[in-house]
Amino acid sequence: MPFDADQLIERRRLSRKVTFWRVITVLLVVAGVIALGLSMTSDGGGLTKGGQHIAKVNFDGVILGEQRKLDLIQKLKEDKSVKGVVAVINSPGGATSGGEALYEALVDLGKTKPLVASMDGIAASAGYMIALPAERIFARRSTITGSIGVLFQYTDVTKLMETVGVEMRSIKSAPLKAEPNPFTPYTPEAGDMIAKMLDDSYQWFVDLVAKHRPFDRTKALELADGRVVTGGQAVSLKLVDELGGPEDAKNWMVTKHKLSTDLKLIEWKPAPLRDDLPFGLASAFLSKWLPQPIIELFGAQKPIHKLDGLVSVWQAQKSKQ
Repeated sequence: MPFDADQLIERRRLSRKVTFWRVITVLLVVAGVIALGLSMTSDGGGLTKGGQHIAKVNFDGVILGEQRKLDLIQKLKEDKSVKGVVAVINSPGGATSGGEALYEALVDLGKTKPLVASMDGIAASAGYMIALPAERIFARRSTITGSIGVLFQYTDVTKLMETVGVEMRSIKSAPLKAEPNPFTPYTPEAGDMIAKMLDDSYQWFVDLVAKHRPFDRTKALELADGRVVTGGQAVSLKLVDELGGPEDAKNWMVTKHKLSTDLKLIEWKPAPLRDDLPFGLASAFLSKWLPQPIIELFGAQKPIHKLDGLVSVWQAQKSKQ
């Protein structure tokens, strides 16, 4: 019996040790999962880089005024290690409201830190708009820029509906409600309403150009006829200040503001697109191992849905053959 009692006590002691280490193991696993989740849902590009430097921010593709980009601009404004910002633009434009949001954020940024713009392949329409707050604008000689203006497009399918034999009926509180409508014929009243709306945004765009560029509003109106020009032509027209790329923009900033020549140009990026995926943390884990092109498919359809209403965008028309 004494032997059996000692054996039972030993087993209980061993059981307590096993339970202790099991708890420790579970806690370590939970801590590891939390750490991994935080590492996947944060982006080093949007955090302090450590050490003073000049930040480079890319504005690529269709402009929508995404909150991720606006948040990044705010971080740049607040980070004391950032001594200046080079905005590199490669965009045909996009939603007029999106361009307005980025323009205002960059104006605010430029009040606290040096801001210079560098146009790449294309910086047209709203892409040109967001370059305006910069104290100096650089462009490549072959950059496509300009296209100052506003556009509103919609489809008229009334003749197609007549051919198919389909009729769309609607009861409205007033004639201009839900106009323009692709299912009803064009009316002068609706056209006049859209024209006034367009002109309001267009005049505002022209005012921005006249405010930031070295010519008066009359000249701004002359250039705001929708034309696109090369970077070389834009310099002659004073839409752009100088030919060059991001490094030239950085060097000008260093000289102009008497900054240290040792400052490096470091790229900052917004929060990763995977943060916007559905299903929260589960998607964040999955996206860690998914190729970036697949992740981007989740956001590829967003411009189609958001690029609506008034747009400031340029796209070359296909030639008719």
